[in-house]
Amino acid sequence: MTLAVESALPFSSSWRALQIFSTYRVILAVLLYSIGMVDLNFSLLGSRNPELYYVCSLSFMFYSIITFILSLFYQRFFYLQLEIQVLIDIGLIVLLMHASGGTASGLGVLIAVSTSAASILTGHPGALGFSILASCAIFGEELYSGLIDTGDKNGMAHVGILSLTLMATSLLSFYLSRKVTQYESVAKESIKGLENMERLNEEIIQFMSTGVIVVDGQNAILLINRAAWIHLGMPESTKSRTLEQVSSPLARQLNLWRRNHSYRSKSFRNTATGPTLLPNFSPIAESKENAIIFIEDNSRLNQQAQSLKLASLGRLTASIAHEIRNPLGALSHAAQLMSESNEISPENSDLLEIIEKNTRRVNDIIENIMCLSQRKVLQIKEINLSKYIPIMLQEYINGKEEKPEISTQYHSNNLVIHFDVSQLTQILTNLIDNAARYSKENTGIPYVQIMIGIEPHSHTIFLDVIDRGMGISPEIAEKIFEPFFTTSRTGSGLGLYLSKELCEANHARLDHIPLTKGGSCFRISFSAVNLTQR
Repeated sequence: MTLAVESALPFSSSWRALQIFSTYRVILAVLLYSIGMVDLNFSLLGSRNPELYYVCSLSFMFYSIITFILSLFYQRFFYLQLEIQVLIDIGLIVLLMHASGGTASGLGVLIAVSTSAASILTGHPGALGFSILASCAIFGEELYSGLIDTGDKNGMAHVGILSLTLMATSLLSFYLSRKVTQYESVAKESIKGLENMERLNEEIIQFMSTGVIVVDGQNAILLINRAAWIHLGMPESTKSRTLEQVSSPLARQLNLWRRNHSYRSKSFRNTATGPTLLPNFSPIAESKENAIIFIEDNSRLNQQAQSLKLASLGRLTASIAHEIRNPLGALSHAAQLMSESNEISPENSDLLEIIEKNTRRVNDIIENIMCLSQRKVLQIKEINLSKYIPIMLQEYINGKEEKPEISTQYHSNNLVIHFDVSQLTQILTNLIDNAARYSKENTGIPYVQIMIGIEPHSHTIFLDVIDRGMGISPEIAEKIFEPFFTTSRTGSGLGLYLSKELCEANHARLDHIPLTKGGSCFRISFSAVNLTQR
């Protein structure tokens, strides 16, 4: 039976109900046949016409078994099968009643079960016709019995009572059927509304910027939204996996929280280049077993707080930088004019060189401050790194007096990102300058290695700038992206901070990765948000 036909039936389990009704008929037919075969002196069944009773009970049993098998294995023509069963019941039970002495045998009450079943299973007013047909058949049987046997004078009274019983049970069954159908329709609409609400909630959760994970008592992941999946490094699969398999640091904190609800969660990183995450735990209902975990990108919160602190500072320093530029330009111009004079002694020439060098440094600091205070609108473009990097490096080398040694390595020739080209150039220029300077300080050669590939877990593109310097200690590594922090006497402390800010503005991330054999690696990770803009 097709879904369209079944949805039109009064109950979604109509075939099951018909099978139960067919089972009842088989049991009834077997009992009637068995009782008729037992020789009991006080039995009324088959007392008037044993042969007719035997034939009808055997036929009833035979047809009941056939209709039962049809209801199990041939689920088509529901109404036709039901009508045939009810009609067989009316005809054969009336004959069995006649063979057993008429209405006095009590078999007529069995017809009420069949007519009521017709009203319940069809839920249609036409099913009341079966009770009318049964009443006519009983009335006809009583007339025929009166013609051949005048023993029972109260037969018509029994017929009237039985007919009223059939009509009443059919009407009541029809009314109950309609009520049940209405209740089932309301229940279906409610279930449909709940399902729609559940799907809506899932959609909302999936597109929340806050990561959401739901786990059971065994830490099996029941739900994880896209934000949490990205925060945890985009693991290959979360289905049928536990939280320990996806994030062991988060699982440890969850177990600590289960032991003590006042536990204060700590920030962590799930991967070496992943964001700093801050979890919050909450029980579902009143159970401590099932829990919901909210994950916030702590680096974004810190960035927002830092941006608020630097907002006023940026406006102040921008105005100061603007005022400094004019006298600084005058100093630089005066120093250049003096250096062109033939009357300057060698000692004074050295002093002029110091003046020019420091004016350039101050000017660089002013330029960085202006970049912080004047954020330009992003011009996002599609960039094929295998084509962009060689051109960018050639322009970079051509602009340097001391040309660094740069090697490049590509894991693929078709790695495409979306980024502001000028800002990417600014970021790479700063990273390559730092790498070349620290490599030269340690080895005497300004060597820089650039690697471009795809992260194995998150399947996102990365770009590494690697040097051969002394490396960065863990204590200093925590502060290198803070504004105005520097370990160099000639640095401003704004280069890495500005590079990180520009990366985050382009939905990327800049991280420092310590190397075991010395040196430093600065990785630009182009996030899933960046890559989905294709």
